[in-house]
Amino acid sequence: MDEVIVDVRSRHEYLKKHVKGAINIPHFDLELYKEFLKSLCKNTRVAVYCGTEHRARIAERKLREMGIEARIITTEELKDREWEGTDVVCAMNFVRVRPGHEEEFEKVAKNLCRATEEFPGFLGSQLLRVSGVSAIGSGLPGDMKDMEINPTKYVILTYWESKDVHEKSHLEDMFRRAFQEMPPHLAEMPYEEFYEILR
Repeated sequence: MDEVIVDVRSRHEYLKKHVKGAINIPHFDLELYKEFLKSLCKNTRVAVYCGTEHRARIAERKLREMGIEARIITTEELKDREWEGTDVVCAMNFVRVRPGHEEEFEKVAKNLCRATEEFPGFLGSQLLRVSGVSAIGSGLPGDMKDMEINPTKYVILTYWESKDVHEKSHLEDMFRRAFQEMPPHLAEMPYEEFYEILR
């Protein structure tokens, strides 16, 4: 019987290196694909894997609870598989926005991300707004999860095949035009760092 191979790690781990022919459904998203996976099971089996078998075991249990038969591809078996992938770099921008400019900034930031969508080597983006502080995570007293952050802080994440691709994109006119709309809304200019994705 044929198998559909499902990589249950994160999208970025999958992009970096995955079994050739595998599809990517992170284990925490399996419920969203329940009907799709059930329809596949009529003619084929589902085989799941990750890097250590830990997330594969979680996925196998979740699938079983959904009525979907699945098997784990062991780490030993993975050694014999053909792999493919690409380099992935995350560029992270830390941004503080002038009070009252949040809505306009978010529009501009989304347009900036859209301007990059078709650029070769661009792998996606996220715009995050700080919405509170986890006091329990830092050992601080009291509940700060709904604390107002002023000025409002944002993080813009963009993913690329390389640092060079990222740098070239910033020289393009379409990127420059979109970026020029941002400064009037900022309390300070963005600070950008590159991060290597490890997991």
